[in-house]
Amino acid sequence: MKTINLLNKCDLNVLNNYKVILNTDYIFIPIKNEDKIVVKKGDKVLKGTLVYGDIDKLYSSISGIVLDVINLNNYKYLIIKNDFKELTNNTRARDLNSMSKDDFLSYLNNNNFKNIINNNIDNLYINAIDNDPYIYNKYMYLKNNIKDIAILCKYLKKNFNIENIKIAIKNSYHELLGEYKVDLKYVRVPDIYPVGNNDILSKYLISSSNDYIIELKDIIDVLYEVIKNKKEHEKYITINGNNVKNPSVISVKKYSYLNNILSNYTLLDNEYDIILNNSLCGLVVNPKNIIVTDDIDGVIINKKCKYKTSKCSKCGLCVNVCPMKINPLIKNKKCIKCGLCNFVCPSKINIVDEVQR
Repeated sequence: MKTINLLNKCDLNVLNNYKVILNTDYIFIPIKNEDKIVVKKGDKVLKGTLVYGDIDKLYSSISGIVLDVINLNNYKYLIIKNDFKELTNNTRARDLNSMSKDDFLSYLNNNNFKNIINNNIDNLYINAIDNDPYIYNKYMYLKNNIKDIAILCKYLKKNFNIENIKIAIKNSYHELLGEYKVDLKYVRVPDIYPVGNNDILSKYLISSSNDYIIELKDIIDVLYEVIKNKKEHEKYITINGNNVKNPSVISVKKYSYLNNILSNYTLLDNEYDIILNNSLCGLVVNPKNIIVTDDIDGVIINKKCKYKTSKCSKCGLCVNVCPMKINPLIKNKKCIKCGLCNFVCPSKINIVDEVQR
């Protein structure tokens, strides 16, 4: 298995700046079928109101007025205007300490997590490592919610057949080991990329059939569905890159307009690229066409890099570096689109885009 220590190669530092940017005038909820919209133009909606009921059920992240459906970049969106009152259905948080195992499972909608915790488990690892070295959403969520996560892990160990629960973090997340004094176990893995991918992380952690890895997102789902008893209306995203004056992790309303969010940042150079989710092979986008959905974890804003590409020299570096042990020059379903092949290519070929996308 090949990996690269990007911490050393790219002079990366842990991003500790956190902001809350919730002042969006409108939200844009992505829809596929207008017949599945369950509200009407002019309706007043509360935060958490079901507005779209297809296979995926979508809820308003604000309170306000339903406006209309628009087309944006070949996608349809339902617009809701914010009244900034944050009105919501009153739901009481549940007491985890008095909750039975059966009640816990009945409240839980995350089927992946439900299937895992019903096994006999020696070690349950929580993957708190972001998939890209410039993104720190999991790290920041862990910092901001460490006490609630510790309480939940204690409950899971007591009520399910789990011997140990350990949070997988990178070595560079060292302050989580000392500053936050909670009853949690950590396991540290090297600062290499793409160790945040579960297939790669399992090589370091899984030693028996009774060991499992879950995503931190699974824990977040439990905190909201089971304990807080409400929908998750905000989302963490990272704004980072060499063209951002003050990069940070931010909490934003789901379905916010990305261009409005970026207006809160000072850019250093007028020529730049905006890259989604992956600094090595993410899509270069126009922020005027992007709405913040669950699929967006980070926005990398880099100064435009001018370089010339040349023909493939058959050097084999992309094959040698591939963590999935495939030939990146041949399309393969096993490709995890980490972009390491792009990173090492001396011909500056965007292999992911040209072959694997």
